[in-house]
Amino acid sequence: MTVLAVIPARWASTRFPGKPVTLIAGRPMIAHVWDRAAAAAAVDEVVIATDDERIAEVCEANRMTYEMTSGEHPTGTDRLAEVARNRPADVYINVQGDEPLIHPDSIDAVARCLLDAIPRGIDVATGYVDGASPEQQADPSVVHLLPGMDGCAISFSRYPIPYAMGEAMTPTVHVGLYAFTPDSLARYAGYERGPVERAESMEILRFLERGERVAAVAVAPGSIGVDTPEDAARVEALMKAGEGAQ
Repeated sequence: MTVLAVIPARWASTRFPGKPVTLIAGRPMIAHVWDRAAAAAAVDEVVIATDDERIAEVCEANRMTYEMTSGEHPTGTDRLAEVARNRPADVYINVQGDEPLIHPDSIDAVARCLLDAIPRGIDVATGYVDGASPEQQADPSVVHLLPGMDGCAISFSRYPIPYAMGEAMTPTVHVGLYAFTPDSLARYAGYERGPVERAESMEILRFLERGERVAAVAVAPGSIGVDTPEDAARVEALMKAGEGAQ
């Protein structure tokens, strides 16, 4: 099985323009993500998918393979689907470019989750961390995954689901990792964005809105999504303290 990790990276960001190339502990953030994706045992190759020449220049300077893609893609997975048309693989893993602390073992876990799900007719997988802090529950940039007892996601939301009307259940934190087969990527790119995906601004909902199942696996905690300069400073502090070590 050939596994290609693709890191979507765009310059535009409402809160943090140019964040893929912001320096964290002396290196561009995208380079940290690259290193961790390359260290995953399941991954055969890593490529950065971008639509910006400034990011491409950083890739060249750091000897990271990249592909220029359309600037019209609404999501990173749409960008990944374009890469897939040019780079054949058995499994594609979308590794978010703003998760510089993502653990290689988490990437491997999501890859295994997909391979285990395929015999059940499920060809998409993702990851989550059990438990969410009060700060994460109050932060709309944090996505929560509601896991089902069948090993698949029931739903995703920026609200801390489920609502504790009866017994308390601490929401999970969704991790920005997705694994796809070529067929599931092709379907994804052919689907229109649905109203729930547009409302939540959450790409994986495109499958759930059409009744497709998404396998989900718990992965190691510790990754932090960088959405603001303050997040980048927090990640840098963790790296310098050795807490973000692979």
